Amino acid sequence: MRSRVWKIGVLCLALLLSGCGSKAVPPRAVALAVSKVTLIDPATRTVRPDSTIFIDDGRIVAITGPQDAPDYVAAEEIDGEGRFLIPGLIDMHVHMAEHPVLAHFSGPLFIANGVTGVRDMSSDCWEPRGDESVCIDHMRALSARIEAGETVGPHLLALSSDFVRGVAYRKELPEGAPDFYHPETAAEARELVRFLKKRGVDFIKSYSSIPPAAYFAMMDEAKKLGLPVAGHVPRAMDVLEAAAAGHRSIEHARVLLYDCSDYGTSYRAAIAAGEAPDDETRLRETLDGYNPARCKAVLDGLARSGVYYVPTHETREMDARAGESAYRNDPRLRYIPEPLMDQEWRGDLDETASVSSAVSALYVHFYRHGLVITRMAHEAGVPVMVGTDANDTMVFPGFSYHDELGHLAKAGLEPMEILRAATIVPARYLGREDEFGGIAVGMSADLVLLEADPLLDIANAAEIAVVIFSGRVFDKQAIEALKENVAAEFQR
Repeated sequence: MRSRVWKIGVLCLALLLSGCGSKAVPPRAVALAVSKVTLIDPATRTVRPDSTIFIDDGRIVAITGPQDAPDYVAAEEIDGEGRFLIPGLIDMHVHMAEHPVLAHFSGPLFIANGVTGVRDMSSDCWEPRGDESVCIDHMRALSARIEAGETVGPHLLALSSDFVRGVAYRKELPEGAPDFYHPETAAEARELVRFLKKRGVDFIKSYSSIPPAAYFAMMDEAKKLGLPVAGHVPRAMDVLEAAAAGHRSIEHARVLLYDCSDYGTSYRAAIAAGEAPDDETRLRETLDGYNPARCKAVLDGLARSGVYYVPTHETREMDARAGESAYRNDPRLRYIPEPLMDQEWRGDLDETASVSSAVSALYVHFYRHGLVITRMAHEAGVPVMVGTDANDTMVFPGFSYHDELGHLAKAGLEPMEILRAATIVPARYLGREDEFGGIAVGMSADLVLLEADPLLDIANAAEIAVVIFSGRVFDKQAIEALKENVAAEFQR
């Protein structure tokens, strides 16, 4: 009898432990699922076919495979079969804040092209000038509206100071503005950093004309106050000096071309002496003086320093193609407001195209050589990030992001490495890799569903079926509506 009771007790315990005989736990209700999709996670370099991603409250709450029991039920399901899911793209060099209209039309175009996060490189003003100015408080308010779902746009992941330039630009400052806005001395530079810290910017945007003495003092004070510096390296200095001073990211391919050339030292000395060479001399001597061994040493030094690199090849392509009719009549101009085209872009194109045939040919070689240096930088271990200079001449918000991915492919980066430069590398630079740049439980639900495999051809990253921003779904119809609403506003 005792043996029989014991056996029954063991059986009951086993049933309880296995869940048999108890009520099944109902699946958790969530807002959204993307089912049966091939998940591409650049953060881990993994590809997971037939995955289902569950999303709730703007976050990824679960990822299951074909053999996993479904513990979730979604109110809305997106069929991902035959499609590919990547993290939302991040543009690390944009200009949304130099005029109110830029932020107004840029945000929807970024989202329509799968760009769900940006670093803005001109987010503040030295002094408000009526309705024409956008300053840091305006950008903070815009960010709050985006995050609340009140307006369409990407996460504003980092907002910069106004451009910090050299003394020659003081004449462009508002009347009565203090000289330290464009510092000449170490004391002025330190005062500037303290001022910008109080302004609440996320980082200082440096420009190429800052005198070295002011630059080094600015870097030292910024380090003390925990305020990053990114942007142009002063023309009188080389990139290793800037990296040693703590420069966080170097923008634009041209700067590395100078330091990869034996001409670089002469060029910088001429700039420091106020004797800038003409464009033909600058370009020809830089290209002719290219020294692979010197270049490798510079890039190895950058890799050791931990500085990041944003080549913005789009801007060098503009130099190379400014005179081409097809380029100047890009159909995407329908998304650009006439004042921007008339007051900025057309004049820049005309001026760039008016150079001699010799300089025009050198522009082409300079652009192509920049691609070579970017490949070398990547191979040396310098973290490359995708940035476009959006709203600079012929750089279309969102659309040109995919052109820049193509430039990185021409440079020789493999598709997975390009996707990393577009997602997890920027997220790590920003210290926000737990939220952005990958596809994992707990991360922000910023995702792009593609019709074709970007690992076969990075151009497929533009074949967008759905954009998900913080869990909010933009299907093809909604994406087209975003674009057409912008185009309708700027019909010519």
